[in-house]
Amino acid sequence: MLYVRNFPRPRLAVSACLNQKPVRYNAQTVKDEFILRLLPYCEVIDVCPEVEIGLGVPRDRVIVYLLDDGFGLSQPSTGLELTERMKSFSESFLGSLPEVDGFILKSKSPSCGVSNTSVYKDREGKQFHSKGKGLFAIKVLEKHPMVPVEDEGRLKNPELKEHFLVKIFAIADIRESLGKVRRVKELMDFHQRYKYLLMAHSQVKLKEMGRLVASTKEENLKESLEKYRLLFLQALKRKPSIGQHANTIFHIFGHLSSRLKERERAHFYKLVEGYKGGKVEHRTLIELLKSLAYRFDVDYLLNQAYLEPYPAELI
Repeated sequence: MLYVRNFPRPRLAVSACLNQKPVRYNAQTVKDEFILRLLPYCEVIDVCPEVEIGLGVPRDRVIVYLLDDGFGLSQPSTGLELTERMKSFSESFLGSLPEVDGFILKSKSPSCGVSNTSVYKDREGKQFHSKGKGLFAIKVLEKHPMVPVEDEGRLKNPELKEHFLVKIFAIADIRESLGKVRRVKELMDFHQRYKYLLMAHSQVKLKEMGRLVASTKEENLKESLEKYRLLFLQALKRKPSIGQHANTIFHIFGHLSSRLKERERAHFYKLVEGYKGGKVEHRTLIELLKSLAYRFDVDYLLNQAYLEPYPAELI
């Protein structure tokens, strides 16, 4: 029987224009195929900072410019100085948010851009300085350093997209699962399910978390859950390297290799070398491991989040 994982619904704050709301400067929406496929799997909180600070739709361009102590926001055609409005809204909005699992913001935007936003030397926008971030995005990154924050432009990179998906579904899972933990055994079960995903991200954090779980008693469970969540988020922060993935794949294969013929093992090792050389996709190895786990009824592996970290429809 196929193992079916019940995925949590990540709670995402999303630029409203990416969720088909006509709030952009030109009153248009942004049709991004990946975002449109992802959002039905999520709990979405829309936000358009520029509309929220009182700018109309459509509206004249707004720019980010340099200040002595940071960055400002202005609308050159009207002379409007918008820095304090945007900072005030950002503080208020982010302070009122429920616990979120990530952000997807509009690329290049003077408010939401996580990357590639034009920054000018002057508030009239006549002298280009560099590429940077929008004012709202800067505050998001400051207030939410432990959850993924991306824009739709960066998510066109397959590796960044993969890591983003892994993180938002894992963070949603820990938010929901740890909230229901009442016994140490339930924490142990969660940790076991994420063993190999955590191994791929950070063996150091995995060992630290393992020690924490092993030392947890019923009387200090609440304190351990808080520490565990922080370590979990820290572990997911960095994108795994090819070498880290290969090491994790070999550890999983160790549960299966003794049941295979010598030529089958040799073929698998060749595929892993191909992956390390950029000739075999990571997904190919994952699907092969899942097939072998089904073949030998290894439920311990089929239960691993690493082999199915997010819904297959999003691949």
